[in-house]
Amino acid sequence: MLEKLNAINSHAHVNTFHPNSLSWPEQVTQDEQDYLSRFCFGVTGEHDKAIAYIAKELAQLAEIEKHVTAVLTIALSELQGFVHPLNQDYVLHNALSCFGAEELNHANTFFRYVRHLTNIDFRLAQNLFEERVAVYQQPDSPFVKLVAMHASAYVGESVITAFEYRARDMDPDESHFFTEVLIRHALDEHRHVEFDHFVFDEILPTLSDAEKARAREMAMETERLNGLLAGAFEQYAINTLGTDYRIGNNAWDVQMKLTARFRDIVFSGSDIGKVDNALTDEDRALLTSFSGIPTVHAQYLEQASA
Repeated sequence: MLEKLNAINSHAHVNTFHPNSLSWPEQVTQDEQDYLSRFCFGVTGEHDKAIAYIAKELAQLAEIEKHVTAVLTIALSELQGFVHPLNQDYVLHNALSCFGAEELNHANTFFRYVRHLTNIDFRLAQNLFEERVAVYQQPDSPFVKLVAMHASAYVGESVITAFEYRARDMDPDESHFFTEVLIRHALDEHRHVEFDHFVFDEILPTLSDAEKARAREMAMETERLNGLLAGAFEQYAINTLGTDYRIGNNAWDVQMKLTARFRDIVFSGSDIGKVDNALTDEDRALLTSFSGIPTVHAQYLEQASA
């Protein structure tokens, strides 16, 4: 198991990025605005709404990724006194350290990108950070906390992966900065999904029934709080940027459908479900129409295991 875990991060120092390495434009050009409009609405001319939508989603995601880093830091600290075969040597500590550091790096990137898009300090003070962290400050085992955190994060990771593939499909030459941001983010994100699956395959089965129930309870509370955060960001974006980005927004509509569907796959069974294992023909048709491929993580995971 440790060899399997170590392999996930064996090239983490290569397949990663820092926001300073991106080719940051001085401004959002008209061509880029047209691309963002087509990405979200399927037509040009809706760039104000597209920018508001993308800014809202990535600012919100930055807050969620900072929360992931905080929870993994809690788990890392508590693992120091936790005796388990998976906690031997440095491998699990390294995996969680990589994951947490990369999530904070993503938050930094998205924060800067939102500033680039909107040309304002787009910040939500009431971000529920304390409430979201408090879920993981209870006397549960660090493995319970890891299962809960990764189950919750997996839903959002799956959604943004579909958006990454949409960018690849619409912009195969990677000529737009938004595509570059999503693809660079995916360097880490695909590896994070590998680790999520490791948690579901190797850590989840070690929990007692009571611990599994507790992990599910914590994950669902995290989802509830993240939903409140999403609602707050939605209202903040509409009020601050002066446009309701939801009207006619195909990307937003697909995001809502995928989020609900992926959440159902992950949490509806007795154990944590993997997204690609439960896709229906209808799901595959929606994914193909939106992102050009009928799966979410399968393509990358097949390449990683080859």
